[in-house]
Amino acid sequence: MKNRINSGTMRPRFMLAVTVTMGILNLTCFLSPQRAPYFATTLWAEFLVAVAGYLILWFFWKGQNWARISVLVVSVLSVINLVTLIHPSGNVALYDSIAIAWALLGFLLLRWLNLANVRDWFKREK
Repeated sequence: MKNRINSGTMRPRFMLAVTVTMGILNLTCFLSPQRAPYFATTLWAEFLVAVAGYLILWFFWKGQNWARISVLVVSVLSVINLVTLIHPSGNVALYDSIAIAWALLGFLLLRWLNLANVRDWFKREK
């Protein structure tokens, strides 16, 4: 069995691993370093961000190109977010590890989502 995409109908290789990894990292929005003064408001905002992230991931899994572009935008922002490691706030070890994990995934996604076969799968006729 080949790992290539046959006529655009088969999901690209590593799609499940990438989607699950993004789903797990999506939960890191609840690890906000500064929440105490506005606990309920912050928790509600984090919940909405998580739901929006999982909604985008659902459409990403289904092969919607707009979701691929959304993931590419988040990937660029994740790489840019490495700048925050210069002046960290809150729990430095936790924050740094989350920022680095998102940036590593961002680098991977920027490369993987622009491979010809992956890009073609997202742009195929539904």
